[in-house]
Amino acid sequence: METRPISPETWSKLPPEVQAYILVLENALRQALDKIAQLEQRVNELEARLNRHSGNSSQPPSQDPPRAPGNRKKKSGRKPGGQKGHRGNYRELLPPEKVNKIVEHRAEECPHCRSALKHAAVRQAPPVERHQVWELPEIQPVITEHRLSAGWCPHCQTWVKPDLPAEVGRSAFGPRLQAWVAILTGRFRQSRRQVVELLRELCGVSVSLGSIQSLCEETSEALGVPYREAKEAVAQAGMAHLDETGWKEKGKRHWLWVAVTRLATVFLVSCSRGRQALKELIGESFEGILHSDRWGAYNIVDPLRRQLCWAHLKRDFQALFERKTRAGPLGEWGLKETKRLFAVWHRYQGGEITWAEMQWQLVPVRTRLGRLLRLGASCGDPKAEAMCRNLLKLWPALLTFAMVPGAEPTNNRAERALRGAVLWRKGCFGNQSDNGSRFTERILTTVATLRQHNRNIVEYMVAAIQAHRTGQLAPSLLSIDLIMAEAA
Repeated sequence: METRPISPETWSKLPPEVQAYILVLENALRQALDKIAQLEQRVNELEARLNRHSGNSSQPPSQDPPRAPGNRKKKSGRKPGGQKGHRGNYRELLPPEKVNKIVEHRAEECPHCRSALKHAAVRQAPPVERHQVWELPEIQPVITEHRLSAGWCPHCQTWVKPDLPAEVGRSAFGPRLQAWVAILTGRFRQSRRQVVELLRELCGVSVSLGSIQSLCEETSEALGVPYREAKEAVAQAGMAHLDETGWKEKGKRHWLWVAVTRLATVFLVSCSRGRQALKELIGESFEGILHSDRWGAYNIVDPLRRQLCWAHLKRDFQALFERKTRAGPLGEWGLKETKRLFAVWHRYQGGEITWAEMQWQLVPVRTRLGRLLRLGASCGDPKAEAMCRNLLKLWPALLTFAMVPGAEPTNNRAERALRGAVLWRKGCFGNQSDNGSRFTERILTTVATLRQHNRNIVEYMVAAIQAHRTGQLAPSLLSIDLIMAEAA
């Protein structure tokens, strides 16, 4: 709407009452325009919040509304299942020495002429066809009764009872049963009541809810030393992926942190999402490369030793693209640069280009990205401006993966490590005590680290519980070969 300003000559000719009225109208119009701008900004923010989904925010796909866009990948048109040339998976036959029982089946009669068959070596017979059937044995608990027979001491004039062996203790349950309870709870995410029912129905073992809790707490104590060793390995690691998610303790807001390194995966339940919790997890003097999102607590690490997650950045650019403001074109531009960056990375991962070629092809992406962020820092959209200014402050952390061998452009390792814990949280709703939180972080750390080293979880847990009962040190979670390789 065009307005024609009143010239000084015309203004001087107007009566004072008209001048005052015009000034009041101008002030009211200015206030109205400011209010409209504020409301437009508010509408844009509410629409952006309403349109949040897993593709433009950190919201998990399980919380996507029905109207959220589905998988944006184009359908290939191929039929589901294994494709032509697929190697396929099949069960290999075990060698005879590992088979528990062999049953011979011989053909006795011809199905066509009913003649009796000869098994003598008349001619070369076809090879014996082998078919193996896997079956579970019926589980029956092994109950061992320890009888303590007292002896009379003629000198002290008293009866003396022997002590139970240290490996037996006063528990009514053996190390393997205790290991099962901990694994069913912390690895397979079963509730305490479900563990009670499972042991009763499948194993014939009667255990109370209180005993389940006591066994979990004892297992947590047994894993204390290995857990601390794993935390020390994280503090000394050359590279770590970190992430955090919400947790509950006694109904109050807590946070579950995870750090994934080459040697160990360590979890930590903390009442804080701040820097103190981060220092507790990775130590005060962590000197490796840190992969993370842009949460403020990670700013204690120099941007030169950080790698921001480009999967998060892709979602942020998608959110800007969907905003009906000046940030829309910037978001579209950012999505294009993200696509180019991942295309170069995947070519390097696939062996199509060398490390030097990858660095060279990322130079124009880096240049255009810098121009994008500088323009976005003054685009007029507060949300976009804040994001671009933040990325400019963290500029060295955007392409660390192209400078440091072994670094990656995403933080998928940490996000995948948290996935099982998030599913567990949906069923257990957190912990009810500090002891419960310690069990959570230790059992999650034990399971994840053992899987990294391809070690048997049950056998390790049994050994750790036996060591705890006899006052010995539990075996280490870390593989000696990987420790030596990391040190080299």
